[in-house]
Amino acid sequence: MDVSPLESPLAAYRALSASQSRNYDNKQDISPRQMLILLEVCERTGASLGQTLATGEHESARTWNDHVRPTLNNGRLGSATGVWQFMPATFHHIVKQFGTRLLAASEADPAAGRERLDLGDGPFPDAEVRRLIQETADGRRDADDGELQLLRHNFAVLAFAKHYLSVDSGANTPEEDYLYHFLGAGEGRRVLALARGEARDTLSVKPVAPVDPVDPVDPPAPVADPPPMLAAIDQPENRVEVTSRLRAGSLSAIEPRYQPRIGSPLQPRVSVQWGLASNLQRPAFDPAIATMEPRRVYLGAPSVPSEPAIWSQPAAPEIPPPVSSQWGFPADSAVVTGNLGMFYRDGKGQTQPYTWAEFMEHLARRVRAKDQPALTRAKYGVGFELKGGDMPERAFNPEKVSKAAEFRHEISGAVLVPEALVTGPLGPDETRRYKRRLAELVNQGADQPLDRLPPETLSALHHLSVLSPDIQEPSTAHPEVSTALSQFRKLVGKQAPDDPAHRDRLMPAERIALEIYDQRLARYAALQAGQQASLGEAADLSRVRTMPAGLRKAAAPHVSVLQTELAARGFLKPLTRKVVWRDKRRKKHVSYETIPFPGYAGKATLAAIESFQWRNGLRTTQGVADAVTLAMLGLPPMGQEIFSPMSGPYCAIDEGTDPAPACELPTSDSRHQIGHVIPIWSRSLVSLPPALPRRLDIGITTETELVGLLSVLGLEIVFLL
Repeated sequence: MDVSPLESPLAAYRALSASQSRNYDNKQDISPRQMLILLEVCERTGASLGQTLATGEHESARTWNDHVRPTLNNGRLGSATGVWQFMPATFHHIVKQFGTRLLAASEADPAAGRERLDLGDGPFPDAEVRRLIQETADGRRDADDGELQLLRHNFAVLAFAKHYLSVDSGANTPEEDYLYHFLGAGEGRRVLALARGEARDTLSVKPVAPVDPVDPVDPPAPVADPPPMLAAIDQPENRVEVTSRLRAGSLSAIEPRYQPRIGSPLQPRVSVQWGLASNLQRPAFDPAIATMEPRRVYLGAPSVPSEPAIWSQPAAPEIPPPVSSQWGFPADSAVVTGNLGMFYRDGKGQTQPYTWAEFMEHLARRVRAKDQPALTRAKYGVGFELKGGDMPERAFNPEKVSKAAEFRHEISGAVLVPEALVTGPLGPDETRRYKRRLAELVNQGADQPLDRLPPETLSALHHLSVLSPDIQEPSTAHPEVSTALSQFRKLVGKQAPDDPAHRDRLMPAERIALEIYDQRLARYAALQAGQQASLGEAADLSRVRTMPAGLRKAAAPHVSVLQTELAARGFLKPLTRKVVWRDKRRKKHVSYETIPFPGYAGKATLAAIESFQWRNGLRTTQGVADAVTLAMLGLPPMGQEIFSPMSGPYCAIDEGTDPAPACELPTSDSRHQIGHVIPIWSRSLVSLPPALPRRLDIGITTETELVGLLSVLGLEIVFLL
């Protein structure tokens, strides 16, 4: 008999999956390969990265095991499997409905700079996975197809399926998304209606009615019949006799202990609800009373009867009805038994079920509904400008002024910059750099925790001020290095490794995050060093107002151009003038038109310059118009020459001198890059630190103006591609 080429690999893969299906070791964390795939899938589909991470973390029981399956109460395994626990029917439905979109999303996209995503995993190469998906989308494979169901162990395919399941259900919140995934869209909507409606305070679990064992030989003894006197009370012919017998003996005569005693306080009566207060009626009813559930109720002290009383049944106290469990899941259902922690406050104790409202609150906590994006930093060590890629407060907020944090670098010494500019979420270019670097580590087999820091990582810890520059020991076992790693994780929101053995080691994601943060610091250090170098040649605008009128008038056109550029970028309010005019019918019209700035640097202009510097990671210069700030605004440097008279065809010219170099006002020009204006700084380079490194890896790719700056500083640039 011929054997299919795939039969042996499939059998081996099924055996591997079976051996890993009960591996609930939560020391396992998301692997670098899984992190790379998940980031790629979320970027291509627009799925929430934080929400996908939170659901995978919860569904896989914090194992991120591609083969894990739930264990039921009877010890057997459930049908769901994979990181996001897909049932066979659900997985088949999603692949059939969204398979074509899945394949399209995984293709190359040159416009976005994306290559084709390799879907190969396990026994199936990329081409085979795509064939299985296409055949399912075409309706040629059903939910019982064995090869299709093996794709539930394929992390990339399952990550796509998780996103399209959310699209299919139409979930609007993290709680809804998980609930629809957990119960299915139909049952999930029913639970939401219960949790948000009038049944919100009813129990989510319905107890199973106990079944009394029946002895086939000895049937249970029947409950004793009531006494003849009371049994016949409803018979008309016996009603008179019963009444007379009750009147013959009062309650005080039948129960002597209830007779009042002079000088002694009356003792309160304690009765049993639904019980009988008189011994006259008690003997024959004892077996029946024994079968009732007693509720002891304080009835207060009896009053002293002034005449013989006729016994009457005491009024039952108002007791709130028990909490209904009418709409709960049966306690022995697979939904409940496979997820005891979700339905019971005491988990495996199974004695304290949640109400539906409590169920939803508990669910929100379990899936971290309020801070799912924080899980991105916890895993990757960085945030991303993607949906669910970072918490909002981690991003740099230009409207909120914060104190600059102090870092250090060999280029400039101290680096004063808002912390969020260094540790904030990565932009598109930096995200591509992160993915490219992570792919390199995975492909090279260098994606394991390190017990010795690479040189660039050690330098990054120094620059972030979490490790003293005096510590040059690369071993993570060194107490200072171990503490520095912990402080770095706290600084950027990175979660410590789940495996205690890796707590003092450098994880691959942390290695890449440190490289990117260090590249940012190098850029800001270079810019601030350039500012320091150019201060000696820059004009101090805060002193222009105190200069003679002639000098103020000469500088006004230059300052006006600066003010106009600041206004165009939103840092300065444009000047307007009110215009009133009348049309031919003498109807009055009012309009406002923008007028040029006068060219005098007041408090608003100086504040606008400082705000621009603060937002761009520059040092504030208290009104000094340094060349770096001006170059980032697209303007030429403003030195002492701004106080010289303007030259031009209508200006007085001394024929014995060289012609003036400029005949027009300076204007904003994109050609004025830092590289073009830096040469004038060479006269002030003596103010830089005496010992500068001749080689520095800063990873700058798009800031072309920085090339000229670093060249002047005598640094050799090495791009990290």
